Amino acid sequence: MTVTDPDGVRWTVRRWWWKTIPWETGFATLDMLIFLIVLPFMLLWPFWLLAKWCGVPWTIITARDGEEVGREQVTGWKRSGARIEEIAQSMRDGMPYSVS
Repeated sequence: MTVTDPDGVRWTVRRWWWKTIPWETGFATLDMLIFLIVLPFMLLWPFWLLAKWCGVPWTIITARDGEEVGREQVTGWKRSGARIEEIAQSMRDGMPYSVS
């Protein structure tokens, strides 16, 4: 979620997702090497997601103009979504960021 505070500063508040996105360099050998390095993470990703749904906390990252200013752990998809809304609303209202 991206919001702008009364001073015109852009804030981004989001859950951190495990990013495993292979890319192509155009060189078959290098692409295969990248694929082999990334493959174990791609295979583990479903177990990571299951762990998140079973109670492992989500990390919420708050950034100001692209620069990270805070992280916090919140257990549960709904609670983490509510916390994101809470942080975003405080940014819209011009309140300083605080981890609670």
